[in-house]
Amino acid sequence: MWREIRTEMPAHNGRFACGEIAALSWHSCNMKRIFLVFCFFATFAVSSTAQKRFWQLSEGDIFPEIMFTTIDGELLKTENLSGKVVFYNFYFAACVPCIAQKGVLNELYEKFSKNDDVVFISVTHDNVETAQKFRETHGLQFKIVSMSREERNRFAVSAWPTNILVGTDGKIVLKMIGGRNNQTRNRFSSAIQNEIQKLKSQ
Repeated sequence: MWREIRTEMPAHNGRFACGEIAALSWHSCNMKRIFLVFCFFATFAVSSTAQKRFWQLSEGDIFPEIMFTTIDGELLKTENLSGKVVFYNFYFAACVPCIAQKGVLNELYEKFSKNDDVVFISVTHDNVETAQKFRETHGLQFKIVSMSREERNRFAVSAWPTNILVGTDGKIVLKMIGGRNNQTRNRFSSAIQNEIQKLKSQ
């Protein structure tokens, strides 16, 4: 499994120094220090909360709205995928575990691709040329979307491969990170079948 590490700390570009401002009383200066410390931790708390929402998509969460164009020019939008079962595979070409998993993913594709209610999408931050070459080399049969790292960040991916199954209600049914090929095959196959059964019972 490949992992990307981020460290973000709130910026702090200055400090109060009592001796530098003669006009300030001792009390006044200390009140400013207290205020500065309060602002620092308040900013950190807000940043941490926002980061948690941004980076920690979990099973049961609503998957972010999308508007992708595949490397073949097909437009994929949330409204067009509404009511469908969507399998997202996040990878990049130099990721060895991603390469090792492609056979399993193609097995899943072959098993369910004839069902129009199941859609398979691979998302990569590789450029279009690299994505096309990867498809040719490894026989990847998914729809492939090439996007920037900044765009990819919306989907809370910091390790590869990451596979996410979104159910007919738009919520994440299953999320798995890393290779674990047999588990990936079995768990996603079962989850997809369960979602198909839900559609049939409607």
